[in-house]
Amino acid sequence: MLSGCAELFLKPYGFVSSDAKNVRVGTVFLPEGAPTISQGYNPRPEMDSEAKSGAGHEGIDIYAKTGTPVIAPASGIVIDSFSEPFYGNQIVINHGSNENGISVTSRYLHLNERLVNKGDMVVRGQQIGTLGSSGLLASYPHLHFEIRTGPRSESSNPHKYWVDGVAVVTCFNKTKEYPDIPFRTTYPVPCR
Repeated sequence: MLSGCAELFLKPYGFVSSDAKNVRVGTVFLPEGAPTISQGYNPRPEMDSEAKSGAGHEGIDIYAKTGTPVIAPASGIVIDSFSEPFYGNQIVINHGSNENGISVTSRYLHLNERLVNKGDMVVRGQQIGTLGSSGLLASYPHLHFEIRTGPRSESSNPHKYWVDGVAVVTCFNKTKEYPDIPFRTTYPVPCR
């Protein structure tokens, strides 16, 4: 067990950490070629009555080598691109409103590099940064990926939003067209 955001598993592709909060019967399906999810979504108890005890984890951690491209999982506008001591290089993208009129943003932490600036428009699959271990809370290279909703920017389980269905991780395919509504995401790192 490492300090910081997660346990470290040596299997680099196709593995999902067992600590994730389930969003459906069964487990999260991760394609064999998708980089491993080293820590799952497990919000703080005060945010979710079904949450496990502990400090909480409001996103998923994706383990890969430093420098791995980080790509936009859906189109939107960059509303923040900055660095701070604890979470390092960060990007926040506003994806507009979901089918219920609730605002949706995605957040990317511990980046090695940020390749977009506040105000930039991005499209699904566009590289926005590179994966890294910036910030004091990162003890190994990974992307901490969050989905936040509503005016109070409440955390939401990223596994609810994959294009292929709840808990079915969807790898981005540049030859495929994806709908913008309802809000659905593709994996924020390339699959092999």
